[in-house]
Amino acid sequence: MNSTLRKVNYKKLIRRRLGRFVDNMSVSKAFNSLVAITAFLTRQHKVKASPVIVKIDISPVCNLSCTVCVHAKSSTNEDIQKQGFSADQKMNIGQFTRIIDEIKGRTTLVSLYYLGDPLIHPDLAKMCRIASDAKLNTHISSNFSFNLSDEKLKELVQSGLTHLTVCVDGLKQEDYQITRIGGRINVVIDNLRRICQLRKELNMEYPRVEVQYIKYQHNVHDIPAAQELFYGMGVDQFTTFWGSLHNYTDYDPGTYSIKSARKGKLIPHCHWPYLGTVIKYNGDVIPCCTYRLGEQYHKEKKLTTPSLGNIFNSSLSEVWNGAPYQEIRKVVSDSRSAHSCGQQSFCHGCPLVYDTTVMDNYKYANKYTKDILK
Repeated sequence: MNSTLRKVNYKKLIRRRLGRFVDNMSVSKAFNSLVAITAFLTRQHKVKASPVIVKIDISPVCNLSCTVCVHAKSSTNEDIQKQGFSADQKMNIGQFTRIIDEIKGRTTLVSLYYLGDPLIHPDLAKMCRIASDAKLNTHISSNFSFNLSDEKLKELVQSGLTHLTVCVDGLKQEDYQITRIGGRINVVIDNLRRICQLRKELNMEYPRVEVQYIKYQHNVHDIPAAQELFYGMGVDQFTTFWGSLHNYTDYDPGTYSIKSARKGKLIPHCHWPYLGTVIKYNGDVIPCCTYRLGEQYHKEKKLTTPSLGNIFNSSLSEVWNGAPYQEIRKVVSDSRSAHSCGQQSFCHGCPLVYDTTVMDNYKYANKYTKDILK
């Protein structure tokens, strides 16, 4: 339930995520990162490096209906009602292995989620092992509200998974369930306690475990107790930030006005087209995980949402430097290109590239003395 397109505190973000990139670093991966960063700083349209981070949407399905997400339930929001998810929406082992074989030795991090919960996928541990054998760091973010046996948790600990983020919105069920619709906080806490204990018993360094405590007016009072509880059980990192009171679909294109392209800067407006990519379960490639979230599995809009290619029909390298991707890099690098690209570009209307009224749609919990979610 991360808030999207907010002004980013890059120092805090880097500190929080540094380990995912630094751990298990090699000369070839460091060189690949340097080439990618150089391409970003010099506004190159063709990038000779592989993406530093590859975000793989192994399944968009989720077990909860969190208020901010496309999986939310709503009787009034038509875009939420028209989201389409089914059990067969998952990447298979062969498809996943093909991606890993192409990026190993260069890419640093594989992130195995996008709009779904990765624990939904029955082959998650196998996928982590495949990535680990290729010497890739793997990261998942989960609500962790699953009935996980000791055997299942042990399998995850021994899978090669390097970084696990567990999202928590409170310590009491009456608070937690306000945003984590369908979740059970006692199950989450029990799973966390057992996975930390199993990691200790197995004398394993990984996965590094982060608890992401999302603050709302109704749960902020429990932060000191939560910090003591989670660090006490062996969690490596406890992160807090204010949550969103809006839904992802509230800032999709068409919900706000686009004034003009932003003025050019010394560096491109966005790093995503240079350093990272998102591969959906069906092989479609999109340039980032922070824009057009409500369109990706919309029963009507998904047919018109621009993708940059499909890696099951070609290869990631062909898509990464294909004409659509190069055009995206022009858009984020040059305001004139953004102005002339038209609505066919994935990035058209993105608040990082365009001056818009999208902030009118944003609601954050720190700005409300009374929590409007209740």
